[in-house]
Amino acid sequence: MLRYDLIKTILDKSNSSPIVSNLGPTSDELWQATNELELHPRNRNFYTYGSMGLCSSIALGIAINTSEKVISIDGDGSLLMNLGTLSTIGRVSPVNLIIIVCDNEMWAQTGYQPTATAFNTELEKVAKSCGFKNTFKCTNINEFKNIFTKSLKQNGPTMIVAKTKETGTFPDVTPVEPEFTTYRFRNSMLNNTKDKL
Repeated sequence: MLRYDLIKTILDKSNSSPIVSNLGPTSDELWQATNELELHPRNRNFYTYGSMGLCSSIALGIAINTSEKVISIDGDGSLLMNLGTLSTIGRVSPVNLIIIVCDNEMWAQTGYQPTATAFNTELEKVAKSCGFKNTFKCTNINEFKNIFTKSLKQNGPTMIVAKTKETGTFPDVTPVEPEFTTYRFRNSMLNNTKDKL
């Protein structure tokens, strides 16, 4: 499945839930999908530019400070750089956290080098052994839609490993300033505001 289709599904079904996106193309595609679906400005998107490995850690911090569902759109390469975050999530066990890993089995931005998931590492099994309540793996968009919809109604923490494919092209870099992202996201949470803020 394509990461862009996955991201559009997340936006379509998550209502006002905070979404934290991995750096690079994942954040670019979240911004562009938000624009395509006419959801701009969506102040509950947190784009983690310049923070490789920290997407799910940031989402964890948000999840333990709100009762709302919090969604992390991470990548296999990024998550492998900070694998300890899975054990921390398992220990804290926030019921409202959903980690989605777009697993393309490579670091596409730096030359398509294979990650450990291209060999023997199974992130779903790692999450399960760390104490995640729900773990899933899916290979197509229909499977993902069903699993994600169910996960929004379940207590977590939840890990969804989604096997994604690269298109070979990168989206345009979005006109998003990290400082402004932090400012508007913080305000949206403090004000307990909802979608289309």
